[in-house]
Amino acid sequence: MLSDIAFLFYFFSLFISFIGSCIMFSKIEIAFKWIGILLIVTFLNELNTRFLVKSLSIQSNGVYHFFVPIEFSIYTIIFATFINLKRWNKILILLVFLLVIIEILNTLFLQPIYVTNTNTMIIESVFLVLLSLILYIRIKESTYYKNLLLEGVFWFNSSILFYYAFNILVWGFHNWDFINPPLIMYDINAFLCGLMYLTFLFSIYLNFIQVRKLKN
Repeated sequence: MLSDIAFLFYFFSLFISFIGSCIMFSKIEIAFKWIGILLIVTFLNELNTRFLVKSLSIQSNGVYHFFVPIEFSIYTIIFATFINLKRWNKILILLVFLLVIIEILNTLFLQPIYVTNTNTMIIESVFLVLLSLILYIRIKESTYYKNLLLEGVFWFNSSILFYYAFNILVWGFHNWDFINPPLIMYDINAFLCGLMYLTFLFSIYLNFIQVRKLKN
């Protein structure tokens, strides 16, 4: 029962975030457009996996072997825009390349296409937590932001740090054969993921308001 509620909350949050980002897409700054693109791609990916499972009775595990590198690539574009330092662009490109190589090796030798690629998910989560911490330092050093609670970048970055730190824990326990994580951990992860997407939408909304004020 709780798992059903958690999934419904996750999917409903993603759907609302998808709709909201589409509505505001043309009137937000470039970094937030990429957050919107991330929400759109994620929603379409979820629709695809539901179609494979419900209509074709095909396991959806293989989809995530492709989706995780795509998702991380979009994340790096977002972080590159927010960090806004040329030397970091090369580092972010390197991280994408590294994650793709890890995904290929993981699929070939550890978690084949019919198994969920939790190893790559853990690596992606570690990368995103580190990037989030670096962006916090960048925000602290900047004189551009006056009230962080009214800045979309703050809410975006905070949700990344909160969710992906827990994600490392969940999939780390999942991968250890001698630990049987309680099902509630997966339910909590789904709730947190839904909250993250709603926070993404909130960050887009804050930027939408800022852009509208500047135009007026």
